[in-house]
Amino acid sequence: MSYLVGIDVGGTTVKLGFVTLEGEIVDKWEIVTRREENGKNILPDIAASLIEQMAKRGISNDEIAGIGFGVPGPVRKNVVLRCVNLGWDNVDVREEFSKLIPFETKIVVSNDANVAAYGEVIKSTHHVKNAVMITLGTGVGGGVIIEGKPVDGLHGAGGEFGHIMIDRIHNFKCNCGHTGCLETVTSATGVVNIAKSYMDSAETKLKELDKITCKDVFDLSLQGDPVCQKTVEEFGHYMGVATAFIAATLDPECFYIGGGVSRSGQYLLDVIEKYYRKYSIFATKDTKFYIAKLGNDSGMVGAAMLSQAE
Repeated sequence: MSYLVGIDVGGTTVKLGFVTLEGEIVDKWEIVTRREENGKNILPDIAASLIEQMAKRGISNDEIAGIGFGVPGPVRKNVVLRCVNLGWDNVDVREEFSKLIPFETKIVVSNDANVAAYGEVIKSTHHVKNAVMITLGTGVGGGVIIEGKPVDGLHGAGGEFGHIMIDRIHNFKCNCGHTGCLETVTSATGVVNIAKSYMDSAETKLKELDKITCKDVFDLSLQGDPVCQKTVEEFGHYMGVATAFIAATLDPECFYIGGGVSRSGQYLLDVIEKYYRKYSIFATKDTKFYIAKLGNDSGMVGAAMLSQAE
């Protein structure tokens, strides 16, 4: 039997899995992302873990038909140009990883949000070929699929929607060095930052919590907490404006919303769509919004399937 390997490299953990040629997960596991010393241990750790799991499952070298990587940064021709969360700068992942495994196979590297978008489109029941995915987690990532293929862009920065300059109220500092990025107000961290900025403006149950999370904000908003409701509305406004910009540029068939923040489900979609309908041009007002169904597996599945597609 032939297997694909999907590897989703995150700032905290690396998700790995054996995937069939049809995109079904056979087995998956995680390892810690060791980011110290500019992430020099990340690829060796992945290789060692992969080899160990192959031996455990009795998978031979010639059964691996391809390996796909999704990494949190711009990628050009399998080279990670820069990845702040990993400490990487101009890392040729394909070349470096091929030296660490005792067999030859196709290796493909792309941005994590692009492969997540690809995974959603490949496995979606919506049968779309043109879609945009926005992942709302610790940061904000984006992936663009046109005619069934991920768009990396000339500099590997295609779909970096998290760095659309959109906020002129709070001016929270972004990891990219700028202020006002979409990521600073719609990521899990951004939602908490907005909520904290309003905590003294009204009574809120947030003051009773030792540590505030994005989930707390959405849950309390549903319970009528005024600070949390104001925060969620502001979140929806920023996401609605951003997706309206994106739709006016790309005119996708649909948007997929993924990442940890998307666990708020339909409530989250409703507030985004309310503002999207307000700000989008007439031709794109009916664009569909869906919660990503593969969850945390989308990047792993998409990376694996991309290794077969290229």
